[in-house]
Amino acid sequence: MAPHPVIQAIIDFSAGAAGGTACVLSGQPFDTAKVKMQTFPTMYRGFIHCFISTFRQVGLRGLYKGTTPALIANIAENAVLFLSYGLCQDAVRFMSRMDKGADLRLEEDISDYLFT
Repeated sequence: MAPHPVIQAIIDFSAGAAGGTACVLSGQPFDTAKVKMQTFPTMYRGFIHCFISTFRQVGLRGLYKGTTPALIANIAENAVLFLSYGLCQDAVRFMSRMDKGADLRLEEDISDYLFT
């Protein structure tokens, strides 16, 4: 049985927010090093040198500079994206007169149509 639509919307929104957070927190140190290399192209020998130099000079905190704007943007984007995706699935089910929570996959193998 599918959860109440409001509960499902909250779940989708929260999942998007969590995904946006994970994306930023895992990628921010690499993005910081990339931006530093673009800004100061002759200062570093390569990515590893930039990464290690930044860590040694300012610590872990230095690798997460600029995280707040990235978090705000990614959380907002992914939360709305996940919420919209779930609502669009519900709209397709409603227009197709399918049960709530019904699987939206095609029953036929689409490759029959693509590779003939």
